[in-house]
Amino acid sequence: MRLALALGAVALAGLVRGFAGFGSAMVMTPPLAALYGPGVAVPIGLLLELLLTAPLLPGAARLVDWRRIGLLAGSAATTVPLGTLVLTRLHPEALRLAISAVILAFVIILAFGWRYTGKPHRAVAVAAGAASGLLTGAAGIGGPPIVFYVLSGPDPAGRARASFITYFAIVDLVAVAASAWAGLLSADVARHAALFTPAFLGAAWLGARSFGRAPEGVYRWAALGILVVVALASLAG
Repeated sequence: MRLALALGAVALAGLVRGFAGFGSAMVMTPPLAALYGPGVAVPIGLLLELLLTAPLLPGAARLVDWRRIGLLAGSAATTVPLGTLVLTRLHPEALRLAISAVILAFVIILAFGWRYTGKPHRAVAVAAGAASGLLTGAAGIGGPPIVFYVLSGPDPAGRARASFITYFAIVDLVAVAASAWAGLLSADVARHAALFTPAFLGAAWLGARSFGRAPEGVYRWAALGILVVVALASLAG
């Protein structure tokens, strides 16, 4: 039963990531943390996301604003190790509740519909990247600050999705390195990541095909809906 629940969560996460370009960690981390503990769930999610990045990155890299992505990713890279330290020190149940609280907080912010009216200031990008890096290292859910930052701006769906894919490719690589340094990439983590890979990649492929057929206006509503569902499910768990 535990394996079936985990595979279902991973498949849903892959579907979400393939469609939206983000959200897989926010979907899979709460249930995997409940099933295996955050110390196993977080590195599993990071490894799966890196595996998915390879086929998506070449197309996405052509659409992004590299100056902005560099600022976001550079800021995140400085705080990922601090987040990894939190992961190794914080009590698992406290960390699980913190994950749920973070997701819910950003759902509420996005639900109010706040958006930038002009070009975001550089300090905002630095703050968003730093917050994302800390959350990536500690809980594997660095998406909320970046989702909020990107979706609050004027980018069309294709460019927003490309920004997510490119940013997370860089930051997840840093987070995997930090996890390895902290001794979190155990044989158990590798075994589960290998077991979950077919379901995750297959569902991501379906999600990517669905994105190409979805109307432009559906994208932001789908992204917000993903966060709402995850927040409610993680709190219920």
